[in-house]
Amino acid sequence: MSFQTNSIVKKTYGSRVSSQANAAAKQLLETMERKKSNLCVSIDVTNKSDLLAVAEAVGPDVCLVKTHIDIVEDFDMDLVEKLTALSKEHDFMIFEDRKFADIGNTVSLQYSAGVHKIASWSHITNAHLVPGPGIISGLAKAGEPLGRGLLLLAEMSSAGALTKGDYTKACVQAAKDDKSGFVCGFIAMSRVDEADGPCEKDLLVLTPGVGLDVKGDALGQQYRTPDQVVRQSGCDIIIVGRGIYGVLMTEEGKADKVTAMNKVREQGSRYKKAGWDAYLARIDDATRPPRHRRRRRPGGGGKKRDDLSEVEIKAKVKKSERKASLSSPFETSPRKKQKAIKLDLEPHEAHPAPSRWEETYRVLEKQRARILAPVDTMGCEENGREERRADSFRKDKESQEDRGKRERLTTLVSLMLSSQTKDPVTAEAVYNLQRNLRNGLDLGSLLEADEATISSSISKVGFWRRKTGYLKSVARILRDDFGGDVPRTVDELCSLPGVGPKMAFLALQSMGISVGIGVDTHVHRISNRLGWNRPPSKNPEETRLNLQSWLPKELHPKINKLLVGFGQVICVPVGPRCDLCKVGAKGLCPSFKKLDDKSISNRVKVHLVGDSDDDSSDDDDKGGKGKAKVKGRKKADVVKVEMKMEEVGGGRSQGRSTRVKMESIHDADQVSASLEW
Repeated sequence: MSFQTNSIVKKTYGSRVSSQANAAAKQLLETMERKKSNLCVSIDVTNKSDLLAVAEAVGPDVCLVKTHIDIVEDFDMDLVEKLTALSKEHDFMIFEDRKFADIGNTVSLQYSAGVHKIASWSHITNAHLVPGPGIISGLAKAGEPLGRGLLLLAEMSSAGALTKGDYTKACVQAAKDDKSGFVCGFIAMSRVDEADGPCEKDLLVLTPGVGLDVKGDALGQQYRTPDQVVRQSGCDIIIVGRGIYGVLMTEEGKADKVTAMNKVREQGSRYKKAGWDAYLARIDDATRPPRHRRRRRPGGGGKKRDDLSEVEIKAKVKKSERKASLSSPFETSPRKKQKAIKLDLEPHEAHPAPSRWEETYRVLEKQRARILAPVDTMGCEENGREERRADSFRKDKESQEDRGKRERLTTLVSLMLSSQTKDPVTAEAVYNLQRNLRNGLDLGSLLEADEATISSSISKVGFWRRKTGYLKSVARILRDDFGGDVPRTVDELCSLPGVGPKMAFLALQSMGISVGIGVDTHVHRISNRLGWNRPPSKNPEETRLNLQSWLPKELHPKINKLLVGFGQVICVPVGPRCDLCKVGAKGLCPSFKKLDDKSISNRVKVHLVGDSDDDSSDDDDKGGKGKAKVKGRKKADVVKVEMKMEEVGGGRSQGRSTRVKMESIHDADQVSASLEW
């Protein structure tokens, strides 16, 4: 098969990472490049112990392990946990070869629920397109939020397969039309996506039926060599099954498992080399100039392609990769060189305290005690608390000093991820890092982790590619310049890539060091709406210096969380709930607007919580949609905050709205106590 100049097969795996819309495909390409392997081993055994033994044996040589989990007779979730642990230990991904083929609602349940809960552990799965494109949306509903990927079965390797012709073309078209980015490639025997010319999307092609020693079996399986699959047909990954683990199925293998597993390892290494050599030869074909332009040595002794040594081929590939790496989204950043942060205004610059600010603060504080906002349970400092850790099972191995370092680092990482990101998404990203990094979220794990692991964990936060590089850079700087701990001054913190003044002040406050106010978009917006900045400040730094010049220092550590929670629920950026705001009701907010019932019905729904107070009658639900519902209980109340948030991934909005529901049990005293840092 000949490929056009701009064919995907002429690019290195590493250079294709940045063009991937799918998180799983991106991680897979990075794994292939890092391990120098395009080998997937299909472990089609019927018991748990053999599956894990083969996975451990081939783990160092593969980029992907393929399972047929429904044929494992003694399946349990312990198998999933151990296989997942092996995938992290040996740096490979998991592909459950489920071949879904039902209507959208059914496959969504088959994928996410049932005995196997495939979506929870398998990075990639596959499906037939027989039911139509609805199968893609059904599977995406369960898998896309988890960063999973889907392969369409465009072709199969068995003799007489009906997956060809119009069916194959329909699979290719469905992949091209998929707007979710969930479809990341195909199971196919050739570069099906380029049958009619280069494809705009970068799609992976995984090919089964690869063998070095046989051409077929008695059940119709047909085998081709890695060179035929990768170099000649342009496919990306070779899938090998019995060619590697088949010795276990023999009488000799069953009798002597140790010797059999040694042969499995040897075959894994053998196929890894064959597949990678075929890829290197393909890249060499792509980088070699056309024959009519090739210069010959005097006497016509120019080297033919087959005469190139492996060293020469690798040199060509390295040159190509070096050029591609210049645009890597994960480049490390040095410490920033900048002017010292101005901590306070000079006495002659100080702003006078706004009139009635103390009354306004008391009203805010009183109403805020009845609001359980996302920042209270999913804020950056909350993510760093010992009792909130998802990696707390490792805490017995830590000294008190190491535990403190881990807590400070977690808070800093949370703050770095929180930029342009909602608190629930930040909290999920921190949780993923704590669960996915080898030793949880600590400095050593960040330094050791590859970019793919970090980026897949934080892929839902805004500008996740850039933040992946920031996290790796900050880890290196903390190790080299700060003794492995988070620094204790604003200027030192702001010298870290991805860390600004707001993050620095909040990080220090979480350590009990209060040298200023952390001003984010909520504090900046509400301060201007309340008229506390005269004239209105243009940016958060102006707001910070203004507030610090008149607000008593004992309130500096409290004002951020007070206003952030109020801004997340009541004084939201668009469509603020002025009808629920006690500050406006008392004539203390110059931005207060009276809302009619129609306007209220279109705004975010809020349920306030807490003991009834003198003003509770103002909040009684009169039946209108979107009005506050205040439930007067003496002890604890259920609070529900519904907020529309736009999911952000890959550094750009994907145009999806999701409704986040937060439900918890708290009383007013508990919420008030949570404001105390």
